[in-house]
Amino acid sequence: MDRRRFITTLLATCLLPSTRALAGNPLIPFTLSKDEESASFVIELEGSNEHNVFTLDHPPRVVIDLPQVTRVAPSSALHQHAGIVEDVRTGQRAGGIRIVLDLKTLKQPKTHIRQLGANRSQLIVSINDPDPLMAAVTAEAQSRNQPRKAIIEIDAGHGGKDPGCVSADDHYEKYVTMGVADYLKGRLDTDPRFEPSLTRDSDIFIPLHQRVLMARNHHADLFISIHADAAPTTKAAGASVYILSEHGASSATARWLAESQNSSDRYASTRDSEIYSDDPDVQSVLIDLSMRGTDVASQKLARTTLNHLGSVTALHNDRVNKAAFAVLKSPDIPSMLVETGFMSNRQDCRRLLRSAHQQELAEALHQSVADFFEANPIPG
Repeated sequence: MDRRRFITTLLATCLLPSTRALAGNPLIPFTLSKDEESASFVIELEGSNEHNVFTLDHPPRVVIDLPQVTRVAPSSALHQHAGIVEDVRTGQRAGGIRIVLDLKTLKQPKTHIRQLGANRSQLIVSINDPDPLMAAVTAEAQSRNQPRKAIIEIDAGHGGKDPGCVSADDHYEKYVTMGVADYLKGRLDTDPRFEPSLTRDSDIFIPLHQRVLMARNHHADLFISIHADAAPTTKAAGASVYILSEHGASSATARWLAESQNSSDRYASTRDSEIYSDDPDVQSVLIDLSMRGTDVASQKLARTTLNHLGSVTALHNDRVNKAAFAVLKSPDIPSMLVETGFMSNRQDCRRLLRSAHQQELAEALHQSVADFFEANPIPG
């Protein structure tokens, strides 16, 4: 779908921009068609089609080793346990990926390489299926009907030389945000509907504008920035959710217009955006439409998130707050900033430091994202 037309549709339907594939270290999709008697596993490979397929017993299973593949995305159909294949498991193996198909009874697989081009091929693993090529065509048709994954950019606030808020007993916000972000990514990694990405996965400093650019470069459908608050009074407590204020939206539009006119600066990639135009008047309209659609989507996400956070922690207030946070100023990505609690409050801080509570917060955020996309699905 043309993004300009889609942004306009968003104002009426509250849908999100289309998902694109991640650049670099790509996520390789695979499909599995199966019934009670047979199954066919199909994966498309770029470059090398090196593979090793063998069986193991007790329990019966087919093992597929792909040494040149590092990340895979199973279809949602894999969670349906009916059929000869009872379960599918994946994991890292010697720098590549190992995929295990758990079977009801042991069957010997047949493998076939189908060339799609000079550097593209399909690996087809057929279990008790007499026609692997026809199975590949069936699997392809099924994969085209699968919904696209939503790319979620997770931003752990602060890091490196920027510790964020510091509690009275010297606990740093940057470690709390990294903990929650890690748990959230872990949960989203196991959900076939989503492809999570972290702005940082270690204790490093990343400028605020760079975090926004990372989300855009990953073609994110949502941006979630995780923080922990502080206040002059130690009585302030509870979680809050923020989206971009109208004033922040105005400054974001002005900044975007200025940056996109200069392809030599650090924001040169903005010229490749679907809301870029050489005509300043046209571009202003495109940005305005995009900002309105993004605000609507951000409001819905933030409200859903407040409801779920309220089930695992106290809320500082039960309204969606607005502020001109720099990390929320992408005009084409629905964004929110979550203050998970107050480092300046002794009880809040104690909870935020606990792994169990960080996991609870991550679970609430995961459910918020899932509910949001259930109500606002990405168009195919």
